[in-house]
Amino acid sequence: MSSILSDLGINILEEEIDDVIFQTNEFLCDATFTGSQGAFWWILQMCMALAALFSIIVAAGMAYKMMVKHEPLDVMKLFRPLFVSVILCWWYPPADTGITNSSNSWCVLDFLSYIPNCIGSYTHDLYQAEASHITDKFEELQELIYVRDTMYQDLQAMADVAHSGTSDPKLLEATMEQTGVDEVTNMEKDASKLWFTSLTAGAVVGLDKIIMLIALIVFRIGWWGTIYCQQILLGMLTIFGPIQWAFSLLPKWEGAWAKWLIRYLTVHFYGAMLYFVGFYVLLLFDIVLCIQVENLTAITQSESTMAAFLQNAFFSAGYLMAASIVSLKCLNLVPDLAAWMIPEGDTAFSTRNFGEGVAQQAKSTATGMLRGNIM
Repeated sequence: MSSILSDLGINILEEEIDDVIFQTNEFLCDATFTGSQGAFWWILQMCMALAALFSIIVAAGMAYKMMVKHEPLDVMKLFRPLFVSVILCWWYPPADTGITNSSNSWCVLDFLSYIPNCIGSYTHDLYQAEASHITDKFEELQELIYVRDTMYQDLQAMADVAHSGTSDPKLLEATMEQTGVDEVTNMEKDASKLWFTSLTAGAVVGLDKIIMLIALIVFRIGWWGTIYCQQILLGMLTIFGPIQWAFSLLPKWEGAWAKWLIRYLTVHFYGAMLYFVGFYVLLLFDIVLCIQVENLTAITQSESTMAAFLQNAFFSAGYLMAASIVSLKCLNLVPDLAAWMIPEGDTAFSTRNFGEGVAQQAKSTATGMLRGNIM
């Protein structure tokens, strides 16, 4: 039996795509993407070169003032351009930049991302532990949905046979001669009720699968949207970071490097906080899936319980839709949680507003669909 995740066309735990999205910025120096060293490698090289040139000009201006204009010699001012130049030389691994012949892959960006990556590995393990449990729950749910659909198809076939039998004039005439007009009339009413009930229940079962599909899509939109916004911000900070460090040599922009550092660390913590929030989101999905499993277990106990379900058909995936919308609101906390990890961290309003917009749109779509079904 194939997995329900494949049947619905989307996987709530499709980590392969997550890994691909998380690695989108690797093409900055990936020779297999485009060109010799990636699509944006030229932009990054120009930013590093402009930052280095700017640092040299600033350092030369400082030295000119101290030597020619006889200003007091301030070693710390001259040390700052030297420090910035070291940062620029080790911004990317020397093996990639070609600054030295060293094959060392260590760089400044790796050093800054070490702690966020360590925390992210721990939160990822928490997420994976709960994800394995959710996978087992989905498999159990798949079996129950298959049983429900099989029982429904059998009852619908019986309803179609009864309806077609009451529509045959010759059969009705023969039955009327044996049992009477009243008995035939009751048979026609029962067959019509059973046929109409099967059609109504079939529509509910079909919509139930659609709601389940929309719920999973809504969750994945928020999940992938948060990851991709992080990668966009991280790529921008990586490319234009050298210029921010060079600008910090100017008196009025001395804090530019600190602001860049805060933003870079904050964005890097997105991954760790995403899996931290994802762990709690999967706990919520675990609860609603247990409710759905209990409902389907009660429905599929016997033909009588299935018949009762046909009489009072309901959406078993309703709680799953609610959980998906709640999970989108929870994913909006990722930028805030990442900012809390860094003193005076900046919150990425674009990422949060993206999630809020998706959640509002999903809520409106679900409400409109349910109203249209009721009317």
